[in-house]
Amino acid sequence: MSPSRTSSRNQPWFGFLLLTASLVSWAICLCVASARLRGLLLNSTWLAGGAIAISVPLGTLLAVAITKTSLWGRNLLERLLMVYLFVPLYVQATAWQAAAGQGGWMAKGWLAGWRGAIWVHGVAGTAWVVLFVAATLRKVPRELEEEALQDAAAGRVLLRVSLQHAVPGIVAAALWITVLCFNEIAVTDLFQVRTFAEEIYTAASLGALSGLGSESPQFASHELWLGTLAVALLVSAALTAIWIWVPVTDFVATSSDWIWRMPRGRFCLSLVVWLITAVVVGAPLLGLLGKAGAQVSQTGGTVVPTWSATQAVTLIVRSPWDHRRELGWSLTIGAVATMATMGVAIILAWALRTRRLPLLPTALALALGFAIPGPLLGVWIIGWLNHPPDSMLAPLTWCYDHTILAPVLAQFLRALPLATLILGAQFASLPQEVLDSARTEGASWWRQLLSIALPWCWPAVVATACLAMIVALGDLAATLLVVPPGVSPLSVRIFGLLHYGAEDRVSALCLMFTLVLGAIVSIAWQLLRWLNRR
Repeated sequence: MSPSRTSSRNQPWFGFLLLTASLVSWAICLCVASARLRGLLLNSTWLAGGAIAISVPLGTLLAVAITKTSLWGRNLLERLLMVYLFVPLYVQATAWQAAAGQGGWMAKGWLAGWRGAIWVHGVAGTAWVVLFVAATLRKVPRELEEEALQDAAAGRVLLRVSLQHAVPGIVAAALWITVLCFNEIAVTDLFQVRTFAEEIYTAASLGALSGLGSESPQFASHELWLGTLAVALLVSAALTAIWIWVPVTDFVATSSDWIWRMPRGRFCLSLVVWLITAVVVGAPLLGLLGKAGAQVSQTGGTVVPTWSATQAVTLIVRSPWDHRRELGWSLTIGAVATMATMGVAIILAWALRTRRLPLLPTALALALGFAIPGPLLGVWIIGWLNHPPDSMLAPLTWCYDHTILAPVLAQFLRALPLATLILGAQFASLPQEVLDSARTEGASWWRQLLSIALPWCWPAVVATACLAMIVALGDLAATLLVVPPGVSPLSVRIFGLLHYGAEDRVSALCLMFTLVLGAIVSIAWQLLRWLNRR
């Protein structure tokens, strides 16, 4: 662990002060906002509150079962949830619409409006709760639990000792889900729910925004600044809570210290947990599979819906070829963005490890990538690259219109914070005495990075590159506004088809996309666990 991180852990009062100041400042922004902006921010808050009400109980139960009980198949369950964590929201929205939206295969019309937006965000946030709560549960001192076992049953120890230590992780997860709800538009646009990010996207897509300095019927510049500041304060609160309470290096821990072996009730717990997982993960996948094989036949003048396994398999297998153009653009943009992300993230993470960069300002700068709502980031990129012909920066306009620079920049800014966080946590595991010895032998800063850090953490570098690629491919909110003419990434194509219903071809495409992402996330997760175990 780096010295800077250790000092921040030894001064919890600073973290609590920053967390309190962020939340109080956010409340002040809400009070001084105009009635219209306040309504949009309150709508985003309502969406986040509903999502938290769904995700926190489900995620906490799953995290406790995975890390602290002898649940059947808990390693497989953890991997499934981590795969689900990186499935883009527009794919999850497609899946739930196919399962229970308008024309749903299993529960037609159940998801609509606020109910649909809250449910999709809540189910998507369950995996984040599992990630944070499991990390805090793995940090509970083993001697504390074993001492409590001398005076109480294992179940009581789990509730009164282990779970109490997980409360900070629950708070951090709730704040993080709030941030995601404030920044995303895929679900709210599908279910026609007005939030701050959704309103920015609507105004920008209508051409009413050309930058923060413009006034428009939708937004005045001060409203954009104030709303963005409110979101940035939420991000600051979430990252502060994560930094204080959630050990990043325990995200990929291979086992916990104490596990309740559960001589009785193991079957019932396993049944309940796997049923929840079947609803969270299995139901939307079955919805996609059902839509992919849906057919309509006429029998005696009566229309009869049927399902064909042959059609489902054929469409799933053919979907990469049928959408090869969109897939090609997505892979090209994502690969370029990932290479740029990894180059910058490695340098930033190593500079933080060696204290060449101050921790707090760097963290705040990275947090800006999370703080800016995706549509607003797209508007800013347009403003940065779009200039009049007589300007010295006019070549940027040509790049904006004729190259993939704009979507690459958007995906780079989205993937950089996550890549830096993971690499920084792995670089922190390097023994300080090894670096001190190399320094005394005359190894420069770059030589230490290339000869010690990267060979030591190469699995983390490969895994981070895979995850950064997934984040880049999954970005929609910013990429949607900045793709040049003739360029149609997979995310934009799926988002366009969503508004016409999740029919057979788009359902098959999303199912194939989910399977590919699942394989990549599994490989990345296994590499990180292997490095942690080594």
